[in-house]
Formats: sequence, C-alpha cells, structure tokens
Amino acid sequence: MTRADIERLHTLMQRCFKHDGPYTLSSGRTAAYYYDGKLATLDPEAAALIGEALADVVLDLGAEAVGGPEVGAIPIADAVAAAAWRRGRRLPTFIVRKAPKGHGTRTQVAEAWVPDPPLLGRGRRVVIVEDVITTGGSIQQAVDVVRELRCELVGIIALVERHESERKALRHLGVPVLAPFYTDETGRLYIDEDFVRRAEAAAAAVAAG
Repeated sequence: MTRADIERLHTLMQRCFKHDGPYTLSSGRTAAYYYDGKLATLDPEAAALIGEALADVVLDLGAEAVGGPEVGAIPIADAVAAAAWRRGRRLPTFIVRKAPKGHGTRTQVAEAWVPDPPLLGRGRRVVIVEDVITTGGSIQQAVDVVRELRCELVGIIALVERHESERKALRHLGVPVLAPFYTDETGRLYIDEDFVRRAEAAAAAVAAG
C-alpha cells in the first residue's frame, strides 16, 4: 500500500457519508451523519484498495483466515483474500450469520474449503473484519461464534471507527482493534496515521517472508 493508495481510498470512502440527518443507526442511537460502507466495499476500485490496505496487516497478525459478520464483512474479507493471493498467500474467508440457518447444515457460519477442514476449528488463527465500529455489537457476536468453534482470534479491523465508537469495549478481547479511518462528530473522515505506519511495517515483514 502506497501513500497515494490510502489517500485515493480516503477520497472514495468520503462518498459513503450522508450529512443530512438525523439518522437512526443499527445500534438504535441517533446521529447527524450516516455512513454506508457498501458504497465503497462493493465498488471494484475501492475494494481493490481496501484489500491492499488491510492484507499485509492481516497477514502480519498471523491470520490463517479472515471474515466477519454478514453483510458488511463479506466484500471486505474477499478483497483482503484477493490481495493476499496476489502476495502468494492463501487466506480463506468465512461469514458469520446473524443466526444459524434454518435448513441444510443449520450452521451459523459459511466458510471456504480447506484441505484440513473445518476452516473454523480448534486453534485456527482468524481476523474479524467489519465496515464500521460503533458499539462493536456485531463484531462481538462474530467473535463469540468463532471462539465457540475454538478458533484463536488474533485481531479485529474495521474500515471506519465512528466518533462515538466503543473500541475500548472490545479491548477485553486481548487483541489489536484497528481501523484505517475514523470520523469526528460532524462525520468528517480522517486517515489513521498509526494504522498507516503499522501497515507499512507489516508490508515490509510480509515481503521479507
């Protein structure tokens, strides 16, 4: 990821904000602005840049799989997996459903095929991704599911940390909780320079093998 890449992604991400609130968020809270991450994660240019921004960090955390809650995490995990593949690394993905399926396998997860199934099994190192952190509720639910499956959680990454974020509420999980972007109370979007420095260091580590 270059500086130009993160700045271009920042530009594209700004299109995801609406400032004509008030809006009611999924948490039930009211906010002056609304962030719709799918406007970026479902766009091919932005998705490619998201993958490049996150892949080295995910790999450097030692992840063997990446995924998160439906629906927000799905295109993010796929973008990260594609970027990892471009680095010669296979990083399977998974989805945590809001509830177990009512038919078929009746499971709460969907996962990629791996030669040593299941993907989400004892000791598998995973990173949870999501499009935004506000209360952290959807992330916590996904964490609970993968830990019940005896996976090892090694990190959490959201694209955007809202100004009222309760990232601190996730610190009890004992893993890095990261975001490349954050907002202020007006919905203005900023690049998290700590994340950029971490991504640069991770890229060097991944390239060195």
